[in-house]
Amino acid sequence: MTAERFTPAIPRAEAPAPAMRPGEPPPWLLVALGVVYLVALGALLFAPGGTFLERLRALDGGICAQAGSHSFYPAGQQLPLCARNTGIYLGFTSATLVLLFSRRLRADSFPSAPIMLLLGGAVAAMGVDGVNSLLLDLRLPHLYQPHNLLRLASGLGTGVAMAAFLIPVANGLLWREESAQPSFGRLGQLAVMAPVLLLAFLAVGSQSDFLLYPIAILSSAGLALALTLINLVVMLGLSNRIGRFDAWRQVFPLFTLALALALIELMALFALKTWALGQIAAM
Repeated sequence: MTAERFTPAIPRAEAPAPAMRPGEPPPWLLVALGVVYLVALGALLFAPGGTFLERLRALDGGICAQAGSHSFYPAGQQLPLCARNTGIYLGFTSATLVLLFSRRLRADSFPSAPIMLLLGGAVAAMGVDGVNSLLLDLRLPHLYQPHNLLRLASGLGTGVAMAAFLIPVANGLLWREESAQPSFGRLGQLAVMAPVLLLAFLAVGSQSDFLLYPIAILSSAGLALALTLINLVVMLGLSNRIGRFDAWRQVFPLFTLALALALIELMALFALKTWALGQIAAM
């Protein structure tokens, strides 16, 4: 018999677990933050004491006068924001969603010069309409009779302008690699906003019953998101963490903190407003 050659088995080395990139949050932290979001949403929806709309009005009341004559009333319920602010923050949300679905949410450059002029014109139009409305409130000569639809329309354009500039500022400070992509680089990209804003205008102006909650939620979300991005920019500057992120999941913990601060700021402003009005009424 021929002796078979014996070759000892060499154990294979196990592949090392992939190392986490610098700044990568651990999975448990992402799960914990997700649970925090769910708990906060549940509290907003189901906590005792006040309806969902009343909570949104309290959240938004610190930055909005919520004047009854300047508001829309779908289903007979006053929206959490006045007509102009509903337009601003619904426009902000709409522009953010358009950038998301067009894959430009990481845009870190301002719009091109012609689009900057158009967006600047939208902001100027809101300024003119606001001054005209103020003149009427002061019983001074004014250019034309104010209307909530004009307040809404001018606010929508301003909301798009806010998103077009604020999102690139935040992105320019967040990401390690620059995309050199403008939020709205061509007129065709901005033109996509036209049907979206028209739909938003008709939705609010119709005051349809079934649109009460979608409008209230989307406009309030726009307010919270805008303030969150401002907080994020400030936090990045103060913490010297500019240009250190590669993926959205790395930003998630810092974004959550910025959002929490935004909600606290909004509630504090509402509490301050309520106290000040109480002091004035007691005089």
